[in-house]
Amino acid sequence: MAAAAADKDTASAGADAGAAAPSGGGGSKLVLILTGVNVIATLGMIGILFMSFQKEKNAPKVGDIAAQATGEHGGGHGEAAKAEGGHGGGGGHGGGEAGKPAKKPGDFGKMVTLEQFTVNLSTPGSAAPKFVRVNVAIEMPNEDSESEVNSKMPQVRNAIIDFFNSKRPADLATADGRDYLKEEIKSALNGFLVTGKVKGVFFTNFALSS
Repeated sequence: MAAAAADKDTASAGADAGAAAPSGGGGSKLVLILTGVNVIATLGMIGILFMSFQKEKNAPKVGDIAAQATGEHGGGHGEAAKAEGGHGGGGGHGGGEAGKPAKKPGDFGKMVTLEQFTVNLSTPGSAAPKFVRVNVAIEMPNEDSESEVNSKMPQVRNAIIDFFNSKRPADLATADGRDYLKEEIKSALNGFLVTGKVKGVFFTNFALSS
């Protein structure tokens, strides 16, 4: 009986060992599966972090954007400056419109100074005569025309006297009136001068009688 009981216990122990063996193999598989899942999850996280790092690396920085904007802004100013420069290049035309350039020394002609005139003015209906005392200079373009004026001095003086005789004191009391007379004298002299035209008539001294 004792031997039979021992055999029964031995068989029972073997059965328990056999049942325990499959249970240990299943635990190992579960561990392997969990380890694999953990590795895959870890690799996925690493991949996500790597892609995020690449995006941040390739994204433009604030300094780069500011530098680019400054460069574009400066380039715009450069183009504007070129455009203004081109427009300014035509400034020769603009300068002529805005105002005549000052004469250079070589642009002045030959000055012919006439002897002083004392001429009676027109005073209709007045018993008191009025006269003007004036010095006149004439600008000619060259020496030939200067010589012609000197050779025709009687005609020149006669034309000037005739114009003054036709003026009333009120006609010469203003700058506009005197300028108009200068233009009349200029046109009259150019009517008979041949070698050159009068460039200007100047009153270097002018006095009206009271």
